[in-house]
Amino acid sequence: MLDRQRVLSAVPSLILGTLTMGSIVVSAITYGDDAPGASSPGQSDRHRNPAWAACKKQADDQKLERGDARRDFMKGCLKSAKAGAQAPPAQ
Repeated sequence: MLDRQRVLSAVPSLILGTLTMGSIVVSAITYGDDAPGASSPGQSDRHRNPAWAACKKQADDQKLERGDARRDFMKGCLKSAKAGAQAPPAQ
C-alpha cells in the first residue's frame, strides 16, 4: 500500500506539472491561431494596393453607389493605373 505521507508530499508536484502542461497546450493552440486576418486571399492584396485605394477615393468623391457604374469605374481606373505603372518612364 501507499504511504499517506508520500502521497501527500507528491500532490504539489502533480498540481504544478498539470498546470505547466495545461499552459503549454493552451500556448500551442493559441500560437496556431495566428492566421492572417483576411477573409479571402484576394481581398487582402487588393486593399493594400495603393492604386485600388486611389481609385476607391475617386469613386467616393464622385459619389458612385455600389453597382454596375461603380464597378465599371473601378475596372477602368485600375486598368489605367496598371497601364501607367507598366509604361516606361518619360525622359
